[in-house]
Formats: sequence, C-alpha cells, structure tokens
Amino acid sequence: MSFWRRSVFGRVALLLSGAQVLVALLAVGLSAYFARTRSLGLAAAGIRLRLDALAEEIEQRVDLDRADLAHLPLPVQLDLSARFPDPVLLLDSLGHLVTIIWPDSELFGPYPNTLPVLPSEVASWLRADEVVVQLEGDGWALAPLYRLDGRRAGSVLVAPLRRSLARELSGTQAAYYRALALTLAAAVLLALLLGALFTRALLKPLRQVVAEVQRLGAGDLSARLPVARDDEFGRLARAVNEMAEAVARSVTLLQETDRMRRELIAGIGHDLRTPLATLLGYLEEAQRHLEAGRLEATQAALEVVQARGRHLGRLIEDLFELSVLERPKPPLHLEPVPLAELLEETARAHRKLFTAAGIKLQTSWPAELPVLEADGARLRRVLDNLLDNARRHTPSGGTVVLSAEVTETMVRLAVHDTGEGLTPEEQARLLRFPTTETQPQGTGLGLRVSQAIARAHGGWLEVKSSPGQGSTFTLVLLRQEVQFD
Repeated sequence: MSFWRRSVFGRVALLLSGAQVLVALLAVGLSAYFARTRSLGLAAAGIRLRLDALAEEIEQRVDLDRADLAHLPLPVQLDLSARFPDPVLLLDSLGHLVTIIWPDSELFGPYPNTLPVLPSEVASWLRADEVVVQLEGDGWALAPLYRLDGRRAGSVLVAPLRRSLARELSGTQAAYYRALALTLAAAVLLALLLGALFTRALLKPLRQVVAEVQRLGAGDLSARLPVARDDEFGRLARAVNEMAEAVARSVTLLQETDRMRRELIAGIGHDLRTPLATLLGYLEEAQRHLEAGRLEATQAALEVVQARGRHLGRLIEDLFELSVLERPKPPLHLEPVPLAELLEETARAHRKLFTAAGIKLQTSWPAELPVLEADGARLRRVLDNLLDNARRHTPSGGTVVLSAEVTETMVRLAVHDTGEGLTPEEQARLLRFPTTETQPQGTGLGLRVSQAIARAHGGWLEVKSSPGQGSTFTLVLLRQEVQFD
C-alpha cells in the first residue's frame, strides 16, 4: 500500500480506476434500472405462456364435464406440482378454492407451511377470458378453465409468484452480474493502462525538471531545461530557467560582494594599521625626546601624532558615514540648496590648499544655476572628496577644473585634473571599490562614501580618464528643484 501512496503512478492509477469503476457502476445501474421494466414484462409473458399451457393441458387430460377439480387424477396432480415453484390453486366457477397443488420439493425445494391467500383483486378477473398476470406485491397469475361445451369450469391460480418470478428473472440477473463483473474488470484494466500512459507522459518532463533542479542544487549553475512545449510543462521549464538565471546572477553578485567585502576589510585593516603604527612610533619617539629634554623634537613628534590621530578620526567617520548611507533608506537632511553658492563656497575653501601645492584651481559654470532639494552638507562632502582626490594626484604646475552643467533633467558637477590618469581596468575597479592606498591627507574611502551619497540622492558617479591625460570625476544628480510658492 505504501507504493500506491508514494508513487505518482499509483495515485493516478487509483484515481482513474475509481473514476472508471464509478462510471461503470453508473452505466450498469442505469442500464439495470431502464431494463427492469422490460425484464418484468418478459417474465410476465413467460409466466402467462406457461400458465396458459398448464390450463390447456388440464382441459385436455381431464374431462371437466364429469370430473371434479377437487379429485384430479394423481398423475395430473404430480405433473401440475412440477410446473411452478409456487402453489397452484384450482378454483371453481364461483371462485371458491377447490384444491391446492403444492410445488414438488425435490424440484423446487421445500415450500413454507403457510396457506396461500387469495388476492382480493382476483374476484374481478374471474369472468375474464384471458390469462391475467399481476406482478404487484407478491404477484399472482390467473387462467380460465373450460368444459368441452365451452362453459366455464373454473380457474387455475398461481399465487404468490415470488419464486416463479425469481426463477424467470434468474437468467437476467445472472447476465446482469456477469456484465457488471466484466465491466468492472474492463474499467480497472483500462484505468491502469490509461494511468500508466498518463503518468509516463506526466513524469517524463517532471523528471527532467527534478534532474536540472538537482544539478542547480549541486552547484552547476549552467543547467537549463529545453523549452519545446507551450503548455504547463513548457511554462514550468521557462520558470525554472529564469530561476536558474536569477540564481546564477545572485551567486555572481554574492561572490563579487564577498570579494569586495574581503578587500574592504583588508583595506580598512591596512588603513588602520599603518597610521596607528606610525602614531605609536612617534609617541615612543616623543617620549624619548621628552626624557632627553629635547622639547622642540618632542613638539614635532607630537604634531605628527596629532595629524595621524586626525587621520584615524576621519577614517572612522568615513566608515560610520558609509554604514549609514548604505542602509535601504539612508537618512538625508533635505533642504533647498543654491547650487551656485555651494560651488563657490567649496572652491573658496580649497583654493589655498591648491595654491600651496602649486596647482591652479579653475571654476566654470553658467551664470544661473537651479536651487536643488538635497542634503547640502553631504553634497559638499562629495565635492570636497573629489577636489582632495584631484589635488593629491595632480603634480605641481597642473590644473584642476571645478565645473557644472545643467540640462532639463540632470545636473552634472565635474572635477577634472591633469594628473597621471587611470587605465580602463583601474576605472572599472575604482567606483566599484575605491583603492585603499592612502596619502596622509586621505582615508581611501572618500570615493566610496561619495558614491553612496550620490546613490542616496538618486544619482551616481562617473569617471573618465586616460593614462597621462588626467581624469574627470562627475557627480550626476537628477534635477529636483525646490518649488517656491
């Protein structure tokens, strides 16, 4: 039984077998119901013929003009007892019971020791000149008896007709049961055959789906199902293929994310270890100078320690800012930001640093710039990071240009430098995961923080560069101006 529960074939075969059996039973039952009236009619006709023959035999073998129905010859009584399995009652012309001839027990089996009762409706048929058969209730059959001169001598009555009717219908019932057995057997065999064909057609594509899914589960992300059908199995195959492609993309993304995470952790460890080691080294040096009484050397060492401490503080600040900005909904302090003022203040704040480094800082933007709805402090931080990055990678005598370009849908804030430039591989890696190689002035996370700020505003960072031709970093923002009433 467990096979039938676990196997799809077993369940389908049982379902189809049950359906076929029910259909067969319904068909046979309906056939039996509609054939019952016809069968009863045929049984009544058979009883009528047999009773008519019995009455005719009595008329031929007994001289009813002289003989009394109560004293029939013994051979005639014996013959009459062998004709019907029910009692044969002889009635006189007035309908009075004359004698009862019981069925032969050797032929028909013992009959109950109960006297038959004359049906009340027989009286209305005593003058009828025909054989009458009634099947309602226990049933009865009546045939007239005539003398040689044609006068009515009495009647022969068979009552009840239970055993006679059962005997007449026995052949029909046997045929019915045979038909029922054959129909049920054929229904079960047909259901098993259809179940086998159906489940084979059903399980073949399902086995393919299971095999491919198992291959995916085993790590073979190239597994794909053939889509050669346009039915449910075809749609299932397409869904599995789409799932496999999504899984492959997700795994690739996870692998890339894991690689970036490991590089980030390694870079952060490097950025923390290097300034921390320097800081500790200068602290030890300051302590030695202090113990030796060299105050000026101690002061110089402490200044280096202070600079490294500020660098570590910026690194920690960048890491905290990055964790906040990479949330699903980063918290932004949106406010009206006059773009022209933002650019002018940023350029003014960096001009002395560029002059000290021997680098020319130029600005270029239209006379009228829109007022954006944005987080002004964080946009300023992006521009600061881009300008610091350009200053660190531009040699003395070079030029850095801060510019702005406005279209109907976008605002592009660009920083171009004349530094050493980047290869295409370095550009692709830079915005995916910025380098962690640091200068004393930076943390190595500036571009990653800038990229996170851009994405939080619905924008992005772009980089264009060629080796020896400098680089251009562009902050692209969707133009969302403040609506003034």
